[in-house]
Amino acid sequence: MTPSPTARRKSRTALAREAIRGRILRLEMVPGTVFSEGELAAVLGMGKTPVREALNLLTHESLVAVAPHSGYLVMPVTLRDIRELLELRLTIETLLARLAARRQEAAGPRGLEDTADAWRRAAAAVVATGVPGTRHRSGSRAGAGVGPEPLGWLGLGAALAERAGNGRAAEVEHYVLRHHLRHVCLAAALGDPRWPAPDHGALRAALSAGDPEAAASAVEAGVRALGAALVAALVPPVAARLGRADDDGFGTEPPAELLDLDLGTLLRDG
Repeated sequence: MTPSPTARRKSRTALAREAIRGRILRLEMVPGTVFSEGELAAVLGMGKTPVREALNLLTHESLVAVAPHSGYLVMPVTLRDIRELLELRLTIETLLARLAARRQEAAGPRGLEDTADAWRRAAAAVVATGVPGTRHRSGSRAGAGVGPEPLGWLGLGAALAERAGNGRAAEVEHYVLRHHLRHVCLAAALGDPRWPAPDHGALRAALSAGDPEAAASAVEAGVRALGAALVAALVPPVAARLGRADDDGFGTEPPAELLDLDLGTLLRDG
């Protein structure tokens, strides 16, 4: 049976969406960059129609926005965005952990880890291309500098989303993880992150025991550890860009100029 023109267009749109999303996540399209639909279609070797449809879908993922009179904008990323996303991850993933524990995670902790590992491998494939023209401080490409540790933590969130039995929470979690993956790539490109090694032992025990609060505590500890490494990698280059020392006594509330600088500026300025 020959696919209808509509089905073929949808397939091309899905391919364009996946390609553009990948380019954004691994920073081939730098945050804050303005681009045209035609330019992107030429780079991808695709027609304008599937690219336009894909960009419309990606606006709903908050990865691109319409730039009046200019085309489209790759959504900027700031330290404030990263902090707010971490707060959202804490809320969503502790909920998912409690739900999974109450169900005593039907597939068992081993099944959870298998799902997390599958997500980690898929994410690693997305970021493995690296960032042409953009170098990590050590000289490696940004995508190549991500490593398995942060992807392991993110994969755990994806696994909980799949197995907690709440479809709406899972939708939000997958949105959060896409953005957090871009943040991890930014940390690898701009800083020198010291990622904590994933340790799922406490969560495995809590899920096996059907203990929702212990499961939530284990997940919270992991999110906070990854978040601390992320922020610690990004604050020094941002502070340096603003001519400030990163130990300038910022306290619990850093100044707005530190929180609101578009990190894409640091990539473009090299």
